[in-house]
Amino acid sequence: MKPAVLKERLPSLVGQAALLAVVAWLGWSAASNFIGNVRALGVSAGFGFLRGEAGFEIAQSLIPFGPASSYGDAVIVATLNTLLVVVLASLLGTVIGICVAFGRLTRQPLIRGLASAYVEIFRNIPLLLQIFFWYFSAMALLPGVGDSLAFGGVLLNNRGLFLPALQSTAQGWAWVVPHAEGFNVAGGIALLPELMALTLGLAIYNGAFLAEIFRAGILSVPRGQTEAAATLGLGGVRAAWLVTLPQALRLALPPAAGQYQSLAKASALAAAIGYPDIMQIVGGTVLSQTSQALEAMLLVVLLYAAINLAIAFAAHFANRRLLRREGG
Repeated sequence: MKPAVLKERLPSLVGQAALLAVVAWLGWSAASNFIGNVRALGVSAGFGFLRGEAGFEIAQSLIPFGPASSYGDAVIVATLNTLLVVVLASLLGTVIGICVAFGRLTRQPLIRGLASAYVEIFRNIPLLLQIFFWYFSAMALLPGVGDSLAFGGVLLNNRGLFLPALQSTAQGWAWVVPHAEGFNVAGGIALLPELMALTLGLAIYNGAFLAEIFRAGILSVPRGQTEAAATLGLGGVRAAWLVTLPQALRLALPPAAGQYQSLAKASALAAAIGYPDIMQIVGGTVLSQTSQALEAMLLVVLLYAAINLAIAFAAHFANRRLLRREGG
């Protein structure tokens, strides 16, 4: 580095070094204070508690889990449950957002008015209130197990949504259809009412914001593209699906990724209705049973950060694929 450049940048470098030193000292002081308090109270520190027996059940688990499972297994189950609701809500919210975006741009005044009303209403109602509505009001209107609504092999009642499941038998694989047995439902895959309410709340709320993002992307597509599609015999839904939407997604994907990250962070509201996610299990049950508050909350922070970084990486990868396809 040239002396003139070094002289110009020296004050900035000194300031950054001083700030880094202050942050390091604060971190070291906090760590030392924590270790001293832990030793004074006789509390063990570290993540060794994850190997201990959990001793509790989890209402919904995508992998085998029971009271004899470890706290580490409970963390895995909670993470998978969080990922499940994030994926389901993101997919449903995307479908809603795209449909509403095109609805706001249609020439039909009724559809355009309904789409605009949806956006203005649902994005201005607090998310937690919407989740409470779906859980305490809408789900309460579902029939009991004996009067379940049947759609082919699917059952819907106030115990949840029950789907057919593929299970192994002595003869190979077979579909197990859920069926009512007394006050319970046997067989199949159960989606808890908490999962359904949380998914609907997150999807409908974030779908209103995604609709505006997708609408901006659609409006950015040159009008000549639609006219060119019409000359090729493509019109209506086909032109929107094959011509307009792919170009709009390239521009809408970066801001949409930020909305998906907001959805993932907002999924922590699951604890308000008792859905067994990261916040409910790790930041609640595991923390209270082990008294490892710092370690448990650190796990919560790291897990949510990892999920959001994964969303950012996936969006970046998808955007690069779209750019490469457009360039090729």
